[in-house]
Amino acid sequence: MIDRERLPVLVVAGAAGSGKTTLGRELARRFGTALLDLDTLTNPLLDELDSLLDGPHWNRAGPHSERIRAGRYAVLLAAARDLVEIGQRPVLVAPFTRELTAGAEWERLVSSVAPAATLVVHVDGSPELLARRRAARGAERDAHRPVDAPAAKPLVPHLRVDAELSTPLQVDLVAHALEDQSQR
Repeated sequence: MIDRERLPVLVVAGAAGSGKTTLGRELARRFGTALLDLDTLTNPLLDELDSLLDGPHWNRAGPHSERIRAGRYAVLLAAARDLVEIGQRPVLVAPFTRELTAGAEWERLVSSVAPAATLVVHVDGSPELLARRRAARGAERDAHRPVDAPAAKPLVPHLRVDAELSTPLQVDLVAHALEDQSQR
């Protein structure tokens, strides 16, 4: 049994189409905690503001890409920090590409949720599987996405979850990892 008091902030990462949002929702449901999804928190505002920006759609590489990315992650981490301060351990869902390289973005994430611990759950699948899933869902956010670079293995401690597994199996894998952690 997992002690909710010792539950870490779950950081669900992966490429578009990996199923990270689906997994994040189920983890939040299983553990009775809040879900903070980068797309849900930031896309509606950016879609409304897109016509005010010079250049390509906000989700494509362009003159505002770096500031948009920084702002999106700032929103996610500020919301996470608020929840941690009131004793909750949210599930964060985002690609977290830079954060997984163990650089300054990783330090910012960890310090934002301190003193809570984190568990990175990296949902990983073949480029073909991810492309098929994005095409099948037909989401607006995918219409403006650049082609994915090959996924690099995260440089931070993480639990790898195969995107081809069913969501219930993925949730069980995470739950077992958390139980193993709590017994140490």
